[in-house]
Amino acid sequence: MNFDNTFPVILAFAPLALGVVWKFSKGSSATYKPIGLTVIGALAGGLVYMRSAFETEPSILFLASAILLSGFCVVLSHEDTQQTSTNYAPIMIVLGLSLGVLLNQAIVSRIFLVGLLGYIAISQNREQQNSFRTKIIFLHVTLAIIFALGSVFLGDTLQMFASLFLAVTFLPLAPFHLPFVGTIKDAKETLSSLWIIVWLVIGIAELNTLYSSLSTEILFTLSLLALVSGVYASLASLGQKFNSLFVASATVAHVALVWGLLEVFPSFSKWGIPFGITLAFVMGGISLAFSFIRQRYGWKTLGKLPGLASPMPRFGVALVLLVSFALFLPLFPTFSGLMVMPTIVTHDVGIVLVSFLFLVVWLGGGWYFLQMLHQTAFGEARSDVPYFDLRLTELVAVSALLLGAAYSGMIY
Repeated sequence: MNFDNTFPVILAFAPLALGVVWKFSKGSSATYKPIGLTVIGALAGGLVYMRSAFETEPSILFLASAILLSGFCVVLSHEDTQQTSTNYAPIMIVLGLSLGVLLNQAIVSRIFLVGLLGYIAISQNREQQNSFRTKIIFLHVTLAIIFALGSVFLGDTLQMFASLFLAVTFLPLAPFHLPFVGTIKDAKETLSSLWIIVWLVIGIAELNTLYSSLSTEILFTLSLLALVSGVYASLASLGQKFNSLFVASATVAHVALVWGLLEVFPSFSKWGIPFGITLAFVMGGISLAFSFIRQRYGWKTLGKLPGLASPMPRFGVALVLLVSFALFLPLFPTFSGLMVMPTIVTHDVGIVLVSFLFLVVWLGGGWYFLQMLHQTAFGEARSDVPYFDLRLTELVAVSALLLGAAYSGMIY
């Protein structure tokens, strides 16, 4: 194996090994954050080196950079506690495994993907009770592991369907969304933000590889499934009481746009990747902002702490900006797709389906995002709660994700 192939493995293995060591260590909590930020900075330098020295796809480096930015924000904003090692370790493990999936090829990439799926299964088994939903998630992840390994050795047709199963899992469409929702629901502290971005980035990379082999019939079927998923997830968002489930459902609703627009716009890499990363950053930012409130007050239910914008102006401004960005998310793939679309070459039925999907996601998002904002930022603050606004590191983390979303959606 030459250096071109070993260097991406080294980049992925560094945070992974560090996370495993931290998981079983009892070192000083004061060292975890600076070490983590230093490692992420070194990984960023490694990506810059790969861009100049190797013939690496720019889209892959962009996706890997999105994961690094997410990891940086999560580590930077993390609050030191007595259980710091158990909180930092999962961040580095997820960071290492996801980079291994993106930066490597063929069997090596699939081995890292199997490792990530195995870590998801172990985490679900540890957090969840032995419920029917947990069994479905575990079965789904097991199938994903089988397909991840099988996709390397199967024929072209079977390989395409195996990759499609992985794509609808990581770029979640109902009814393939349960592992995603379960992972976000059970993620501790700020890890839910990292999981959202990592999950969508891997799904985007899988779909980008798969896109050229999808037939017209499969694209039409995916459009129908996207419409069902968008309607279901939008209604689920309206009925969610817990902030983590709200963000997860809203993410699934907006992901439906990616799948629905495949039949309309060509050149997925030109519009799909920027929109997917923008969506990941916005939803990851909302999840990160909510995690700060959970750390302070143990708050998980929407509406339990209204009026946060008044006693916590930094949090209020950050949340208003994130929701404002989220309200216009459906417009980004539309403009980007139209720019690379020479002529309308799709059927009228496809146009009708996508138009209806667009309205469902946009109008539904406008309703449940504004409802969430009203329940959280506005109203009368409680007099029995000692409010503490965002710390500087927390504000910088949320701002970085907002800037990343703006760059991906408007410039990239």
